[in-house]
Amino acid sequence: MKSGRGNVLPLVLGLLLVLSILVTLMLRLPGPLRRTVTLAAQETQKMYLAESAVLSKLNGFPEGYFAEVPSVETGILGPWTLWQTVLRTDGQNRFQFLLGGEFGRFSTSEWMRCAVALEQNLRERILQADFLKRLSGNRRFFSLDSSMMGQGAPMALNVSAGDLTLDLGGNNVSGRNLKRPLVRSFMANVEGDVKIRGHVHFDSLRIYATGTVTVQGDVTANFVEIFGLVGVFVSGEVSLAGVLLSKQNIEISDRAKLNFPSIAVAVGYRGNRFALYGKSVFEGLAIAPSGAFERDSSTALLDSSKALLPFCMDSRPVVFARRRL
Repeated sequence: MKSGRGNVLPLVLGLLLVLSILVTLMLRLPGPLRRTVTLAAQETQKMYLAESAVLSKLNGFPEGYFAEVPSVETGILGPWTLWQTVLRTDGQNRFQFLLGGEFGRFSTSEWMRCAVALEQNLRERILQADFLKRLSGNRRFFSLDSSMMGQGAPMALNVSAGDLTLDLGGNNVSGRNLKRPLVRSFMANVEGDVKIRGHVHFDSLRIYATGTVTVQGDVTANFVEIFGLVGVFVSGEVSLAGVLLSKQNIEISDRAKLNFPSIAVAVGYRGNRFALYGKSVFEGLAIAPSGAFERDSSTALLDSSKALLPFCMDSRPVVFARRRL
């Protein structure tokens, strides 16, 4: 850790020195140009201060070690660690960073422990949702704009002793010309199978099922967390990003796409399998420890595992995504 601090200290101090010099030079510019350059400099300074905060935390500096560097809030987003910085000047400027882990070799038992941690984290967050609705028996929804939820509000279900089907819109080609309904947030804990199909876009989708989870049709999602004990099957004009987990099988087929960043883990001690078929695309980390990994020549596997190991693996954190909130 001593060498890490030695490397990052000159870098942080150097960034602050360069910004001070730039501010001094701007005072000599004409009025209109000065305002434009000042605004750009302010935005650049905010970004560098946020990145300096992340650098200092990555290298083990205590909170408040650098006076101008903002604090870092830590959280979890699916399989990744989520950091957010808040500038002290106004409390409004927030930057979000996603951290994965450096690539390393891990045993099947280590992947099993990690998968259990991801699985438990997902189930607990669904069951602890403030807006959770408890149902029993088989359930089928043709629309999520029901009396159970307000327009655009998040929705969470706990379905005991039954399957859940979301049949949201048509699956035919002409249906794709229609405006895709938007679901802000949907999550469900199901003691059975889950089927999601139709013509719909999820901002976030979280499913925990003791059976099989099937996603098909014209379904898109910005972020998913899906656990299917028996299996997870994604097929058709589906476009997702996030994490897929199963104790047995994960199969992506028929032109389906898992966008960066994504993680798929089919982990078990026997019979577990990850399969990629039929012109499908996977961008991220896909593994089947101690099991079978299958794909045909029409598929594309863009492996980014060196920066995408999940938080539950003992590996050095690496920032792989950044955005301003």
